[in-house]
Amino acid sequence: MNFSATLGRLVAPKRMEPSYPSLPEVDESSGETNVPGIYAVGELAGTPLVKLGLNAGHDLIARLGGELKGSRSGEHQDMLDVVIIGSGSSGFGATLQAHEMGLSYVTVEAAAFANTFVTMTKGKWLFAEPNDVSNRSLAWFEECTKETLLERWREVRAEKNLLIQEQEKVLDIKGTNDNFLVKTDVGEYRARRVVLCLGKAGNPRKLGVPGEKEHADKVHHRLLDPDDFDDEDIIIVGAGDVACEAAIALAEKGTNRVTMSAIDKEFTFPKKRNIDAVRALEAEGKLELMLDSAVKSIGKDDVEVEIGGSERRSLQNSVVFEMIGAELPLPFLKRVGIRLAGSWHWKKWATLFASFLFVYSLYALKSYGKGIVAWPFQSLISPEAYDGGLASLFKVFFAPFSWLFTEDAMANIRADRGYQQGYLYSLLYTVVMVVFGYEALVRWRKKAKNKQYQTWRYVSLLSFQVAFFLVVNVIAVQALSVKYAWRAWGLYQPFPLFFNTFFWWYPGDPLWIVVLFVGAGLLGSLVAIPIMARNHGKRFCTWICGCGGLAETLGDRWRHLSAKGDRSRAWEFQAVLVLLASVMVGVVVVGMFQTDGNNGWWRTYNYLVDFWLVAVIPITLYPFFGGKVWCRYWCPLASYNQLLSKWYGRLKIVSNDKCITCTECSKYCQVGVDVMAFAKNQQPFDNSNSACIHCGICIDVCPMDVLSFETSDGRATALIAEGKSSGLPTPANASLANVALVAITRPDGSRLSLS
Repeated sequence: MNFSATLGRLVAPKRMEPSYPSLPEVDESSGETNVPGIYAVGELAGTPLVKLGLNAGHDLIARLGGELKGSRSGEHQDMLDVVIIGSGSSGFGATLQAHEMGLSYVTVEAAAFANTFVTMTKGKWLFAEPNDVSNRSLAWFEECTKETLLERWREVRAEKNLLIQEQEKVLDIKGTNDNFLVKTDVGEYRARRVVLCLGKAGNPRKLGVPGEKEHADKVHHRLLDPDDFDDEDIIIVGAGDVACEAAIALAEKGTNRVTMSAIDKEFTFPKKRNIDAVRALEAEGKLELMLDSAVKSIGKDDVEVEIGGSERRSLQNSVVFEMIGAELPLPFLKRVGIRLAGSWHWKKWATLFASFLFVYSLYALKSYGKGIVAWPFQSLISPEAYDGGLASLFKVFFAPFSWLFTEDAMANIRADRGYQQGYLYSLLYTVVMVVFGYEALVRWRKKAKNKQYQTWRYVSLLSFQVAFFLVVNVIAVQALSVKYAWRAWGLYQPFPLFFNTFFWWYPGDPLWIVVLFVGAGLLGSLVAIPIMARNHGKRFCTWICGCGGLAETLGDRWRHLSAKGDRSRAWEFQAVLVLLASVMVGVVVVGMFQTDGNNGWWRTYNYLVDFWLVAVIPITLYPFFGGKVWCRYWCPLASYNQLLSKWYGRLKIVSNDKCITCTECSKYCQVGVDVMAFAKNQQPFDNSNSACIHCGICIDVCPMDVLSFETSDGRATALIAEGKSSGLPTPANASLANVALVAITRPDGSRLSLS
């Protein structure tokens, strides 16, 4: 391992990556930006594909239309209902719906109508995908060439006399909700709402080298028609899909001399099929590929290129294509006051501080009487006041179960502060999981290709939590007494997540109880988890685990905010360190202190890991970095599971060749896997090359059905993409020991065992 390179990844500045574009902060449900009354749809909001763009524009106006009509008043008579900025697919869908609903509107386009399609290469074929999504807009769209689409849309525009202002650039937007002033380079519009349909391409990036302006007539940013170029010396600057496709089209003619130049040392951005095609043309001598190079100047008949940071070459040249991406209209967005997703500002810092205070206080109050973890409440609140308040809350919320216990048993329960703290906390935890779990289930059932997978995943998570809440707090209390009931959590959360299975055993403890819990703990850690890792990778984290369950329920609404990129993935090594620490502390406490946890080793681990890393820090960070901070960076059980699955696990996610690099899969990965990088290169990923927990969300959000589950022996387990049902167990039909068994239903009704 190169230590300096590894250290460099940990502290390297965040760099642009193809899977994580910079886009405005947009509310997922309403489409509204941080500026009330200004909405973003289509590519600017991360929605790919023509059909989805049409639907997004249509749906937004359909929702806003009724609201606008119902709230019109005299003060609005000189205002437009809505200004739509951009006339691509989302803008056209919005325009048609505004016209249909009788709204007063104008659509402002900086270039030509449907300019996205105008600037595509001649004969570009447009696919009407996703196939399982209908076109809800009023615009015609079927699989066709760009020319056919433009012809049909222009006919509709003329027929309906749509108010679309071309070659008019919006310069600024002032005002507030219900009273916006939209300034353009032609005039001004007053409107109640503004809808941004700008696309995310913005303005083409330029090299900024000598000669670029002087010889602008030979510099291009798009290839409209390969037939326009014949017997030319062409250099294409860039190494993305657009650059590759242009190079392929121009080199395949056989009459041009084509060179590709890119600063990338290897292909990172394009799809595998484009990389393969470029390499094939290079092998045939039809194209020269110059990676790790940079154009330094553009002359009338040549370009100067620096290779490897030192060697300089002058290439004969007549045409330059600068295809190095485009710049989001950041100055415009900044003027309007629209923030980018992930940006920090004083309100966000204030929310983080408030979130920290709330979560810390909750856990400190829950830990009253247990030392430093209860600071400062242990000093501020007297034991009498705390116990009185705790008893009052407990009496109310334990009422549904109190009738099950004798008066003597209830007296013991009321005398045990620790039990009451644990009961109230686990009740709150369970209620939060159920409420937000139902919300998450509804959310993903709407998007799921196979609703059974997400349904059973959430049913499993919630069932385990509810079942063990009852087992620990009611059933075990009756069967084992308050003194031992808490140990039942170890049946649900194996070591090294739950230590206490092996701690605090003393002379006089019933042998059968010791054997039951220590034996179950060993069985869970050394048998059930290894078996499950073989067949299901890290599904324990997303089908069973309570810690992961809170992240998948309460934290699900923020899953798209998880830390992304190479630097964030480099920090995942911390979980291995916590795993090693947990094993060391466990051995020391059991061996040196005969299971008595009242020592510095356990107190230190408990304070740093169980209090800060399990509870306070990750839950505080849910609204800022998604729900899987603990699971991804510090959980020793997840690390143990990862190592086992990496060693001999069989479950993986595979992809076909239909990836359109829309970034949706990477965006919604809660553990920061760069799913798109694997998908576009048709590279399988599992726990040998990622932290994947096999939740299946990336499969659900993919509009092209690119991803599916599969086992390493080639047997398909595409539980989502192919509509097969999962046999993953729930508490009603399985114990932790047999959780590694799964069966898949074939289309003919027979069963395929994957145990």
